[in-house]
Amino acid sequence: MSTSMKIIDNKKISLTEDEYNMYKQICASYTIAPSQKGEDFFVDLFETDNDGIIVFLRPPSKRQVSLEIFLFMMSIMANQHLRAVHTQVNDLCKKMNEKISELDIKLAQIK
Repeated sequence: MSTSMKIIDNKKISLTEDEYNMYKQICASYTIAPSQKGEDFFVDLFETDNDGIIVFLRPPSKRQVSLEIFLFMMSIMANQHLRAVHTQVNDLCKKMNEKISELDIKLAQIK
């Protein structure tokens, strides 16, 4: 799945389109009036690195946050890290397959 950089709580965050659409749906469901916006529930909830990957999920202590929002952010964090691991494993497997092919050619030359 491809991701793109989005902005949540003035922080760049790497999300798939499905994840971002879910974020917008959650925000809409918590927006009751101009004084209560769904986006406000995400303030001070997480920190990201330069690649938009969540590196710290802060337990809400300054304001009340629903379990739905906290679990959503936990899911996003887990998904981001799993995508990164999958990319690393796929790259490593590709390199190993190339090396095995090279070894197969050299073994065939020896025989």
